[in-house]
Amino acid sequence: MNSFNSVFQAELAAINFAAGWALERNVKIKVFSDSKSSIEAIRSPKVKSNFVLSVKDNLYNAKDLVSLVWVKAHAGNPGNELADHFSKIASSCGADMSIPAPYSYIKRVCKKFLMNDWNSYWKNSTTGKRTKEILPSTNLNLMISNKYVIYLLTNHGPFPAYLCRFKILNNPDCLCGEHGDVDHYLTSCMHTKYYHLLLPTGSARTHWTRKLCKNYLFLNRLKSIFEISRKVCDDLQRL
Repeated sequence: MNSFNSVFQAELAAINFAAGWALERNVKIKVFSDSKSSIEAIRSPKVKSNFVLSVKDNLYNAKDLVSLVWVKAHAGNPGNELADHFSKIASSCGADMSIPAPYSYIKRVCKKFLMNDWNSYWKNSTTGKRTKEILPSTNLNLMISNKYVIYLLTNHGPFPAYLCRFKILNNPDCLCGEHGDVDHYLTSCMHTKYYHLLLPTGSARTHWTRKLCKNYLFLNRLKSIFEISRKVCDDLQRL
């Protein structure tokens, strides 16, 4: 596993060293730390990190000798300020320590890397123009599996204009005579007029999509619109 050094790991390493020192000399000590996250990790029963578990084991073995106390950082506490001073010196000229990264850190770093890579690919892609106008950047909260929302975002679906591209239909126009793309059925087709939507433009479209993509009534309206557009395509195919 890759190793890294951070304030969190350094605080845990220092607490671990103090526990070992107290146990070796059989002396009682009180450890003051301004790292609330380190203390909470030690006290948590749900920890999975082997490193944190090893610190907990050492503290348990020295349970009658070591006590942990949280102190507020940068509050003028002389001992804490001195500890910060020496930690800064150690970070620049101290000996390297190899501390295993916890699962949560690996997960966070991998997620950040993948999202940055995905976002870069999405922004540099030359395809998906309509979708990028609505969703200019990637977002895990908009991982969409509903096919009707995908029709809306991509303009790929049961529409004469789309099926004509693949020679499934000979004409891109709807039965009503207008160009049969997705926006036609959403906003102006006489066959879907009962379900028409008012589509926003520009950046408002992204917010509109995020808000409505999980709205049950909106999804039902999309379903009705695209079932009608599919029937129109079937009728055109029979002509």
